[in-house]
Amino acid sequence: MLKGDYQVDNWRRRGIDLIKFLDEQGKLFGLINPLDLGVLLILLILGIKIISDYRPEPLQLKQNPVTYGLLLRDAPPYLVESIAVGQDLFLEDYHVYLGKISAKKVQPAELIIEVGERAIVATSPRNFDLRLEVRHKGRVIAGPSRIGVYFGKLAVRVGDRLKAYTMYSSIHGEIEYLRVKR
Repeated sequence: MLKGDYQVDNWRRRGIDLIKFLDEQGKLFGLINPLDLGVLLILLILGIKIISDYRPEPLQLKQNPVTYGLLLRDAPPYLVESIAVGQDLFLEDYHVYLGKISAKKVQPAELIIEVGERAIVATSPRNFDLRLEVRHKGRVIAGPSRIGVYFGKLAVRVGDRLKAYTMYSSIHGEIEYLRVKR
């Protein structure tokens, strides 16, 4: 009688019949040694614990009121007249809602004229610089991979040039400032 057979007979006397689970080579269901299975389970539990402790924090997706300024340089008079406070503004390429125009400021267009090696700033006799203030709710994302203000999937940054449209006109402007209310 082998040592393993003695242990199996000893367990049978105690009312534990391991023969149903262990084969002749001592493998559980004929697949794996019970000691190896215990080590694998401990490693699996430790792995889950480490992953749960060191996973990155989820993105902070807060909807905040965002106010931004849009500058349209050298706009003709008919374009200035067609844009009014209260109109909705959409991005031309992706049809993203950019917000509602809340303020409009019109100034004579400033032109830079080069004379020889000098640059002279002059005002245009017929065109205007149009500054629009637009309000919208945007998501402020602060995470390890992305940081910024987003309208849907569109990231908005100061200095971005936008091709946008209202119900009556199409405009090309540059974002001057971004203000996020917290």
